[in-house]
Amino acid sequence: MIWLILLYIAFLISGFIIMKAENSGRKEKTVFVAITTIGCILWGSLVVHRPLDLNKWIGMAIDFIF
Repeated sequence: MIWLILLYIAFLISGFIIMKAENSGRKEKTVFVAITTIGCILWGSLVVHRPLDLNKWIGMAIDFIF
């Protein structure tokens, strides 16, 4: 599990370096962090053998918004 966290940190650092070189805005950085974090959570759920049901969470989000 520690390798997953180190990989997550490596992706964040490399992504921020690339975005700094491209002069990306705050919205792009926020989206990048959100997508990377969701990916880390999903991979983590697979590593601990308890996969998350994304359909249930998406349905709950839609019900909450509408």
